[in-house]
Amino acid sequence: MRTLASGGALVAAGGLTLGLMAAPAFAAPAVSTSSATVHSGEARAAGWATHVKNAKNVSDASVPKPSKTVRCTFVYSEGGRKTHGKVCFDPKGDKFYVKDMRADGMSMYMRVMYAGNPQTVFDCRDFKGSGAGWTACEFSSELKENRRINFNALAYKGNELKFEGLTGTAQN
Repeated sequence: MRTLASGGALVAAGGLTLGLMAAPAFAAPAVSTSSATVHSGEARAAGWATHVKNAKNVSDASVPKPSKTVRCTFVYSEGGRKTHGKVCFDPKGDKFYVKDMRADGMSMYMRVMYAGNPQTVFDCRDFKGSGAGWTACEFSSELKENRRINFNALAYKGNELKFEGLTGTAQN
């Protein structure tokens, strides 16, 4: 697996064992070439299909616990010492779950793209802050079935990407 640094965070450019926290790699290049850093507005301007939703609150009891069907990844900073957020994908219902884990003024995004076709972007944005707990977006009518997807946790300060998390993969 290749890792890339992006604004102090670590990014995996390959696969990741999901449902587990990945160990950070510390000898990484300084530039990320991940297509997940493409902003929704830039994707739309390039003619890519973009689907953007603001996350809605869910009760912690209704959020799926890590299992064989739920896939999760995190966004870190400071060499993996600070966790800013967690995002999960549940292929049953095509739900994206986002959790802001730090009261730092940043918003959490979950960015999803089809594997092999990054021209379709799904963004689940959580502007509710860490006090909201888990939030969710449903893309069951937009997400094509039986496709492999790649997803990232992103931390934004305003419109500026601050940290990009490890890439997760899943089959919907």
